[in-house]
Amino acid sequence: MFKAATTPRFCRNALALSVSLALLAACGGGGGGTPAPTGPVTSTLSFPLQTGYRTLVANGAANNFTISGTCAGSGNHTVGAANTPVTFEGSAALSGASTWTMNFTGCTLSSVAATSTTYYDSNYVPRGFSSVGTNYGVYQTAPTIPSTIMVGNTGTIGTETLYTNSSKTVGNGTTVVSYVVEADTASTAIVNLIARIYNVGGTLIATEQDRYRIDATGALTPVSADIQYSYTSTAHLLLTY
Repeated sequence: MFKAATTPRFCRNALALSVSLALLAACGGGGGGTPAPTGPVTSTLSFPLQTGYRTLVANGAANNFTISGTCAGSGNHTVGAANTPVTFEGSAALSGASTWTMNFTGCTLSSVAATSTTYYDSNYVPRGFSSVGTNYGVYQTAPTIPSTIMVGNTGTIGTETLYTNSSKTVGNGTTVVSYVVEADTASTAIVNLIARIYNVGGTLIATEQDRYRIDATGALTPVSADIQYSYTSTAHLLLTY
């Protein structure tokens, strides 16, 4: 039905660059008055994003999710700890493998599975990734992960150049990763990592928004991954953790 883009998410925990999938109550006021409005609270805290990100990459994680949108279903995403010494692009690096499994209802395919490997420097800053048969990505300039963030902050993480394989003889587009820090509660915020994926002609083919909840310690917890296709397909997937 559609083909998922390859998941960027600068920590490679979601779907549209590490993966290529083939398919594809308000609180009441007292005395019967008007219900009090509910919604996100704008925290005034400063959150240590870089520390939380490094901890997540170093330790790995496994999470289940439900799928809605063009297809319904459920799945699991496992990110291995990035502690394997390797050589990437001619220099020492650390690597961690990611595995996706997804089961669908109401779609042509009943299930899919995919794996990819992400490469980092010694400080766990991403350098690129490899998804055999799909994409080979390289950050030509090291991405910038903010040390601290506050609600309302925005910025660009970096741009990843995509190739069809590690020979880098055939280009396959680019992925531009940015972020927006959104309101959540007085003690947490939502980090929205936005990956815009372009083909070799510069046309936007997919946008992925990966939202994480961050607390005062920097701990990151996945909330959702929203993937919208925009070129040869208008498919839309929402992964909710």
